[in-house]
Amino acid sequence: MIDETNVAIGELEEQIRRDNDRRYAFYRMLHATDRVLWRLEEMNRDGEKTIPDDMRERIREALAELPIPCIEVFRDSDQVQEELDSLFEVQDRLFRWRDPQRLAEEEDELERLVS
Repeated sequence: MIDETNVAIGELEEQIRRDNDRRYAFYRMLHATDRVLWRLEEMNRDGEKTIPDDMRERIREALAELPIPCIEVFRDSDQVQEELDSLFEVQDRLFRWRDPQRLAEEEDELERLVS
């Protein structure tokens, strides 16, 4: 009886750990995209049109943890606006990757309100 309880507790602890790892991974990836977006928005605000090569490398490193379905829309460009636009697409995919059903429901609700 005690052994079964210990096994059940161990399984629940493992499930909680996996859930927390998944949740924290999402927030790390979201924070990475936010930092890059913030910097690119500052450059855009200041009228800078091109991204220096060293910054482009840092951006690629910051986004390296993102899952393939999210990062595949990223356009590694030396143009601030093009890279900024692609990062908004990356972030949108990140939210869809995290919870595809929730976003589908929100889009259905938006369509209902517009109709």
